[in-house]
Amino acid sequence: MSIDKNGKPARKHAGIRLNYLNLVLICIGIIITVLLVFSTYRTTSRVEEIVDITNNYLNSQQTGGMIRDFTEQLGEQAKMFVTTPDVGTAKGYEAQLEVINAQITSYDPKESISEAANSAMVSATSAFRARNTIETHAMRLAAGVLPEAAFQALPAFIQEEPLNEEEMQMNPGQMKEAAIALLEAETYTEYVKTVRTNVNASHRLSSEVGMQQAQSTFGQVNDIVTGQKIMVYLFIALAVAALFINHFLIISPIQKSVGNLDRREPIPVKGSYEVRHMAETYNALLEENETKTRELSYTATHDALTDTLNRAAFDKAYRESESGQIALLIADVDHFKQYNDEFGHDIGDKVLQTTADALKHHFRTEDLICRIGGDEFCVIMPGICQSRAGNIRDRIERINAELAQTAAHLPPITLSAGVACWDRPNPKGSLFTDADHVLLELKKTRDTCCAIYQG
Repeated sequence: MSIDKNGKPARKHAGIRLNYLNLVLICIGIIITVLLVFSTYRTTSRVEEIVDITNNYLNSQQTGGMIRDFTEQLGEQAKMFVTTPDVGTAKGYEAQLEVINAQITSYDPKESISEAANSAMVSATSAFRARNTIETHAMRLAAGVLPEAAFQALPAFIQEEPLNEEEMQMNPGQMKEAAIALLEAETYTEYVKTVRTNVNASHRLSSEVGMQQAQSTFGQVNDIVTGQKIMVYLFIALAVAALFINHFLIISPIQKSVGNLDRREPIPVKGSYEVRHMAETYNALLEENETKTRELSYTATHDALTDTLNRAAFDKAYRESESGQIALLIADVDHFKQYNDEFGHDIGDKVLQTTADALKHHFRTEDLICRIGGDEFCVIMPGICQSRAGNIRDRIERINAELAQTAAHLPPITLSAGVACWDRPNPKGSLFTDADHVLLELKKTRDTCCAIYQG
C-alpha cells in the first residue's frame, strides 16, 4: 500500500492510465500500419504495372499515329518542294522530320506490349524511313535548280545527299523531272499503304494484349484495396478516441510550428488558447520583419528618382547574363546638362523620370531597365539577337517621338542610344564596351537616334 506525504494511505484512482492506453493503442497501430505499408507496397507495384502498360500503349499509339500522319505530311512537303523549290518549304520539312525522329527515338521496342505489335511497328518505321530516303534524294535533285546562295540555305541533310555520276551530269530541268519521277513511282506510293497497314495492325494488337494485362492487374488491385479498407477502419476506430484531444490541440500545432519556425514561415493558428496566442504574436512579428526586409531590398536595388534598377543591380544582372543571348542598350538624354543649367535641377529630375517612364512603357516586361548614372540608362534585353536589333531602333524612335510631345512644363527630350547584341559580328570588346562605342560614334555624327554595333 502506498503512503502519501502526510503518512496516510494514498487514495487509489480508478480507471486506466492514459499513457498505458496510449502505449497499447500505439502497438496495435504499429501492427496495422505495417500491414498497411505492406499492402500499399503491393498496390503501388500493381499500379506501376498498369501505368507501364498504359504508357507503353500510349507511346506505341502516339508513335504509330505520328508515323502514319507524318508519312503523308512529309510527302506533301517533299512534292511541294520538288514542284517549286523553296527554302521555307525545306525548313518546314526539316522541322516536321525532327519531330517524328524524336518520337521514333523515344519508342523503345523492349517496352512493347506484344512482340507482334512491335514487329508491325518496326515494319511501319522501316517503310517510313525508306520513303523518307526517296524524298530526300528527290529534294536534292530538285535543289539543283536553285541559285548557290539559296542552295546553301537549305537544311544540311539535303545539301549532303549524294548524287550519282549520271545525276551529276543532268541539267536543272532534267534533275527536276527525275525528282518528280521518284515521287510518282509506284514503289514510293506503296510505302504509304505499308505504313498505314502496319500501324493499324500494331494498334490493334497493342489494344488487345494491353486490355488483357490491365484487366488481370486491376483484379489484383481490387482485392488488395478491399483488405486495406478493413485495416483502415480498424486503425481509425482504435486511434481517433485516444489521440483526438492531444493531437488536435497540442501535438499537431507544435509539430507544424517547428518546421515553420525553421523556414521562417507563419505558424498555423490552431490548437489551444496558449498555442494560438503564441502563433498570432509570432506571425505579426514575422510579417513586420518581412515587410521591412522587402523595403530594404527594394531600396538597395532601385534608383530612388526614376524607380528603375540602380547601378549595383545593373552590374549584378549584367554579370549574370553577359554570356547569354542578350542585347544591351546604353542611352543618354541629349544635352542633359542644358536642362539643369537653363531650367533648374527640378526640371532635370522630371526629364529623367519622364525618360524612365517612356523606356518602361516601350520595352518588354522581361527587359531590365537601369539608371547607371546621371542621365545614362541601360536596358538588358534577353533573347534579342542581331537580326532583331532593328526593332530596338524603332522603339527608340517611338520613344523620341513621344518625348518630343512632353507636357507644357517640360522642354522636348531626345535620347541617343547604342546597342550591341550577343551575336554581333567582329566584337571588339564586351557588350557594354561595344554598345558604348557605337553610342559615342553616334554622338559625333548625329545621323540617327540609335546605332547598332555592326563590327
